[in-house]
Amino acid sequence: MSAWAQRERAVLVELFRTLGPDADVLCEGWTTADLAAHLYVRERRPDAAPGAVLPGPAASYTARVMASVLRVNGFDNVVDILAAGPPRLLRPLDEQMNLVEFFIHVEDVRRAHGDQPRSLPPEMERALFARLRVLLRMSLLRLRDVEVEVVTEHGERASYGHGPRVELRGPVGDVALWVFGRKAAAAVDLSGDPESILRLERLRLSV
Repeated sequence: MSAWAQRERAVLVELFRTLGPDADVLCEGWTTADLAAHLYVRERRPDAAPGAVLPGPAASYTARVMASVLRVNGFDNVVDILAAGPPRLLRPLDEQMNLVEFFIHVEDVRRAHGDQPRSLPPEMERALFARLRVLLRMSLLRLRDVEVEVVTEHGERASYGHGPRVELRGPVGDVALWVFGRKAAAAVDLSGDPESILRLERLRLSV
């Protein structure tokens, strides 16, 4: 399994155990218990996983399964199961599936409680950015006639689209938060064509 994905899992588990089930997170309407149930369902209930991204009946089913998971297992047991790592069949995909996911959710908890951005090891930043290069393309699918150039604080670059240019600049972790819809919490700077910046700020991201 990935050392970085496992590191983020351990950080999140410790936050869950320290704060308990009722603490705030950045995900609107959720608590730490909801976040733990979401991660459990994502790894161990594939029948309910689609509702994490699809609206309507799929989302309603997922919400019912999450509530059932907490009711049957209890928050502490759910956290213990998460701490044990992904199911055996998913372990070869741990880096690909879980590094960004767990990083984002660590920050969902930390920043909801006023914590500042972390200083990440350079190797971890490179691993995050490698995943973000793919996810950024997915997140910007709805954007037309704009070029977005992402520049990290260490000078890594990736460009997407065609048209008037907008530069999105910031630490890798905050770029990740922005890509995953946590725009208000992300310490990034946007510069370039004003109309395109406005379109980008209003864009509902696809991941």
